[in-house]
Amino acid sequence: MAGDETEQAIADWVSANMNGELVDLERQGRWRPAWYGTVKTADSKLPIYVRGDRSTSGNGFPLEREYTIHRLCEQGGIKVPRLYGFIDELPAIVMERVRGRHDLRHAESEEDRESVRRQLAREMAKMHRLDTAPFIAAGFHCPQTPTETTLAFYSHAMKAPRPASPVPNPRLAFLERWVARNTPPARTEPRFTACDAGQFMYDGGELTAMMDLELGMLGDPMQDLAILRRRTTYEPMGDIPSLFKMYEEESGKPLDYDIIYFHTVASATAAVTSTMKLVAAFRDNPSADTNLVEMHNWFHNSTKQGFEGVAEVKGYKVPEVSLGEPRRSFANDPLIAARAMTEGLSTESPFDSYRRTTLLQNFAYQERIAAYGQHVADCYLDDAAQIIGTRPHDVVEADQKLEAYVNQAGPEEDECLFTVLCTDILRRCLMLAIEGSTYYKGLTEPVQPLE
Repeated sequence: MAGDETEQAIADWVSANMNGELVDLERQGRWRPAWYGTVKTADSKLPIYVRGDRSTSGNGFPLEREYTIHRLCEQGGIKVPRLYGFIDELPAIVMERVRGRHDLRHAESEEDRESVRRQLAREMAKMHRLDTAPFIAAGFHCPQTPTETTLAFYSHAMKAPRPASPVPNPRLAFLERWVARNTPPARTEPRFTACDAGQFMYDGGELTAMMDLELGMLGDPMQDLAILRRRTTYEPMGDIPSLFKMYEEESGKPLDYDIIYFHTVASATAAVTSTMKLVAAFRDNPSADTNLVEMHNWFHNSTKQGFEGVAEVKGYKVPEVSLGEPRRSFANDPLIAARAMTEGLSTESPFDSYRRTTLLQNFAYQERIAAYGQHVADCYLDDAAQIIGTRPHDVVEADQKLEAYVNQAGPEEDECLFTVLCTDILRRCLMLAIEGSTYYKGLTEPVQPLE
């Protein structure tokens, strides 16, 4: 649906369902279609947020399902934005626009930050205590065995349709085989879990809303703690061990650290699989709204975290890597010209600003590929030769042959394969690490230890 038609559909829905008039509407500056608006009623003006469906999706869930999760959480007393309804025509969820912002890096004081962290732990513990019966009645699957409970989120990611022509990825193949061989049974009953945990808004010292519950399902609550730990590498939430201690106090139950370590690997692997589908969908049907560099950040950072999690469980040494000296390439001058033209683009609206920023991030990544890509590729080909016996022609051939090797290797080869593949993803992360970006810390530093 075109932009003008979408805005008219929102205005018509507001008139018919909120007994008011839509007096302003502005597209949010991000890849996912969403809008900020104001509804004028006889009594007041209501700020609203209209959340559209993903233009590309790796999760396999319809937006109506997210609406159901949001409604059940609201009814269960979880602090979420008030729901106004669902626009079937778009589709889109219409909800209250809550006060505040995300990302605790911007907290005004340490006192505010600690207050929000405590409330986050409290809301997560409340979420994990929700009655599962309404979710089951709404059609959500309830795992039947402890192992199925452990793998609820992971299994969904693995079962969702994969690209028709998948790009070979030996790093993902290694993580998938490791998870299959090392899955522990859950030690808790299935509970509602956010799965993309740790997303919230806050204002001062008050947590105003939990948000982005689209992946939620019945599973092991410990996976939410692992995902929260992983998220803090790019949305810092302070010291993770002390935040987990707050959760223990709010839930009244001790954490199972062994299974959190496992979920660190499994949830990272699931994230890699889902993002792989997003990237494949973009390749098949490129969209002007897509932030491909952000997808690469999710993809690379999650792969790195999966290997760091394996190292924690197995006691492997994480390799130390560097990019070497930057090289000047034939791409240098064209990239300078492209960047200069992009810097002159309009920032009149939030979405214009988003597109300009996204283009600049893309050029910054290309500049780093031009400066370091040959070194990263050469190192990978040399390392691959140690495993497969001959030096591949390029990184695509290396990925193809290493994936085939990983898929037939036994567990006795895990540590050797870990070293080669972990070294490669760490170099790729450094090449992607654009100074000043949201993901820089996650790409250059390890996940926080739990103990």
